[in-house]
Amino acid sequence: AEASVKKDVPEVELFVMSRCPFGVQAEKGILPVAEKLGSKINFKVRFVSYTLHKKPEFDDNLNQYCIQKEEPSKFNDYLACFTKEGDFAKCATSTKINNAKITSCISATDKQFKLTENFNASNQSSPFNIDKELNDKYGVKGSPTLVVNGQVLEAGRDSASLMKTICSGFSNQPEECKATLSSDTPTPGFGAGTSGAANANTGTPSCQ
Repeated sequence: AEASVKKDVPEVELFVMSRCPFGVQAEKGILPVAEKLGSKINFKVRFVSYTLHKKPEFDDNLNQYCIQKEEPSKFNDYLACFTKEGDFAKCATSTKINNAKITSCISATDKQFKLTENFNASNQSSPFNIDKELNDKYGVKGSPTLVVNGQVLEAGRDSASLMKTICSGFSNQPEECKATLSSDTPTPGFGAGTSGAANANTGTPSCQ
């Protein structure tokens, strides 16, 4: 799919649940794109407005939100580690995240959005309202959902497909858009493997 809105600096938002195997798969695919395009795009990981994978997902959503907010320059490195290891403590240590900053952000964010309160009051699918306005605005239906310049776009989860889709959001595509990235689809869930070239017929499952 191609972005119909073009910008000098495209806004790229990937909505996920931190422990949704397909959200993690899309993160693994998009990170090399974000690294290659750097400050030429404004890349943000956003959160679907509910969780399905219980307390560990609730915690990891908050961890990621706060790392992105407080330690933005370390976020992509942290996420690259987390999508392989699935371990906050290990990845926070290896990417030298300032835990005091993150702890204080978590506590403030939790209060602001009444996250624990809502979580405790629900059972299977619990509200997670940090990015609720954006979820409503774009009509986000699950993890992952890719939004470029305010438009929900379907894309493969391999880096080459994601690069093509994201680069369609530039008014003028930079040289970096010509880079050759892997067209192997990352495996769903944590770990480093790929599942071979993208097969157009398998569709792109998501957590809904």
